[in-house]
Amino acid sequence: MVKLAIDLGSSMTKIYRADTNNGVVLAEPSCVAVEEETQEVKAIGKDAKNLIGKTAKATNILYPVYEGEIVDMRLATEMLKAFLSRVGLKTSQLKRAHVLISVPCGISEMNLSEYRTLTEECGLKKVWFVEQPYLAALGAGAVVGDPVFCLDIGGGVANAAVVSPDGIISGLSINVGGNNMDANIITKVAHTYKLLIGTLTAERIKNDIGTLAMIARGSVIAEGSSTENYQPASQSVQASDITECIRVYISKIVEYAASVLWNLPAEVAATVNRNGVYLSGGIMKIPYVAQYIGEMLGMRFRVCDEPQFTTVLGGGVLLRDKELLAQFAKKND
Repeated sequence: MVKLAIDLGSSMTKIYRADTNNGVVLAEPSCVAVEEETQEVKAIGKDAKNLIGKTAKATNILYPVYEGEIVDMRLATEMLKAFLSRVGLKTSQLKRAHVLISVPCGISEMNLSEYRTLTEECGLKKVWFVEQPYLAALGAGAVVGDPVFCLDIGGGVANAAVVSPDGIISGLSINVGGNNMDANIITKVAHTYKLLIGTLTAERIKNDIGTLAMIARGSVIAEGSSTENYQPASQSVQASDITECIRVYISKIVEYAASVLWNLPAEVAATVNRNGVYLSGGIMKIPYVAQYIGEMLGMRFRVCDEPQFTTVLGGGVLLRDKELLAQFAKKND
């Protein structure tokens, strides 16, 4: 029987197969290229993202999932159907598949109903929905027998929660993530280097030389157009000039995350302090981000080897354990 864990993120969608040894079978951008006049879908996933900044005016690159919410059901359905097809699943298999979907912490019933509609439109019948912090904890290797504090930073949403087998003791979802950092880098490069760059270039700069080290070293060549004469141009961007573009949003996220720890019962607070914070999300691959968060919180921190896959890996763990699945999941009835 096919068992899938799906992390339908604002920036990336990941799919994990729990019934085979293949593990993560898909990781693609959650975007769709659409012809403006006819609304015809021209490309999905990585094919659509590669068109950013290179399309005709008549083509729009859209993100059907924004800050954890499904904002365009038609495009979200076409996108998820395409991803399921790319991992080799046929329509007949989808009806029998066991599927676990990650949803934001504290999701409202109205937004959860949108996820339910999406799975129905894709032909999925046996579906469970699990709030992201549970999956992050399991994916990071935590034993959810004691309260566990998790902080996950994605492209559009950060989730912070103290989770236990009895439920989420304290948690929240924040509409801040890596995309905000990219936008800030675009503004910084335009101001400092008189160079207009696109979102793909900003993301590459963040991933290549982004750091929260005390002394930021390194540089990367960025290409775009001059703000002075609008001609093609390139500049060497220094790591030290973009550090604050990352730090300001990490600091904001940690401020909100720290509020999750306020007024915890004494025994829970003691356990959380002893275990530290479990960190996940692709942003944790940026050097010294995890250390910076640990210092701000005054806690030990733990990061798994592939933090960008922590959530979907946790989904795989849950699908293999019927008791845990029954405990943490909301079934699509």
